[in-house]
Amino acid sequence: MRSFDPFPELETPRLVLRRALPSDAEAFHQLRSDPEVIRYRGRPPLTRAEADRRLLEIDTGIRDNTGIMWAISLRDDPRMIGDCLLFRWDEEDMRAELGYELMVSHWGRGLVTEAARAMLTFGFRSMDLHRVEANVDPANVASVRVLEKLGFTREATLRENWRVAGRFVDSALFGLLRREFIL
Repeated sequence: MRSFDPFPELETPRLVLRRALPSDAEAFHQLRSDPEVIRYRGRPPLTRAEADRRLLEIDTGIRDNTGIMWAISLRDDPRMIGDCLLFRWDEEDMRAELGYELMVSHWGRGLVTEAARAMLTFGFRSMDLHRVEANVDPANVASVRVLEKLGFTREATLRENWRVAGRFVDSALFGLLRREFIL
């Protein structure tokens, strides 16, 4: 079984993807409670206590090798501005799901695409993934665009499988195979 110890810090031209620290708890709470950021998630905003618990669960997943989350920071500013993760890692079937969130003040600059590209490179090279999936609300045009830029293919529409703000919405399933990703 592969291990995330030591934690794999990743760098891009503008970003550092690093382990989330206890000092990131307030930024993580802000991220996961911002109505714009969580608009398509179908979950209520996290309270500060829930955010703290979620960070502990993420650490457990990293220790148990079931998934990994990186805090996203700018190279010149160590504050957390987002997160990206590979979760539901199935080592036997060599696949995982991709997720990401970024504070609204940093939207529109290509930062999620840059972070996700680094994360996918790590996933295909170091986790030996064969396939990465992403499940998004088709109305989340920005997220769909990120996936398309990364080379994902829209494979299916799952009808009314998420409940968001009291109503059922579709989700689009995207997939990316190692051979389709330019390492």
